[in-house]
Amino acid sequence: MSNKVKVAVYTLGDLMTNCYCLCDCNEALLIDPGSPSQELVEFLTSRKLNLRYIINTHGHIDHIRGNDFFKDYFSSVKIIIYETDMAYLNHPNLNLSTDFSQPYRSPEPDILIRGKKEPFELFDEEVYFYHSPGHTPGSMCLSFPNQKWLFCGDTLFAGSIGRTDLPGGSFQEILESLTMIMQSFDDETRVFPGHGPETTIGNEKKMNPYILEYLNCIN
Repeated sequence: MSNKVKVAVYTLGDLMTNCYCLCDCNEALLIDPGSPSQELVEFLTSRKLNLRYIINTHGHIDHIRGNDFFKDYFSSVKIIIYETDMAYLNHPNLNLSTDFSQPYRSPEPDILIRGKKEPFELFDEEVYFYHSPGHTPGSMCLSFPNQKWLFCGDTLFAGSIGRTDLPGGSFQEILESLTMIMQSFDDETRVFPGHGPETTIGNEKKMNPYILEYLNCIN
């Protein structure tokens, strides 16, 4: 990956979702556009960036609500989600939009991720999608190994983890996902969560109470 690839975060929607915009001088992708954002459209269009992908780390409303908005502006953009969260896009009860009295159905995804660790090419570099169920059945993380970046949605937060008491959630599965993450990435890996501040794997091994209490793989 070129060193010219940049990461910008836009905090969107009532639940303060981190929408990450990754771009070089030609192309861009969005991770978890949780709400429409004219500011983000203006950023992309003013720089004449080709928005290639929208990546949904999972199917909850606060991570998918901007899908149709950005699809309207950038008709060729492709939506990516893990296959077991595909149903969340079109079912307001699953994606929790009915809880906010605004039932929402996303456009259909264009690309489904299926593997436990699936390679994908972005910005002329091989990156990896990791299946990380627990918050939802199809939660996934996106790793840029050359940069030591990990975009983890609502699986892991600075000092906490994602909820498992929502439809499709599983505390046992999220512990297994966290074990996988702690074993797969070194301490210097920067973690970009779906909500809240950036952290690192090393910080979470030292400070995250869930990892300290439940996992035995942090040494």
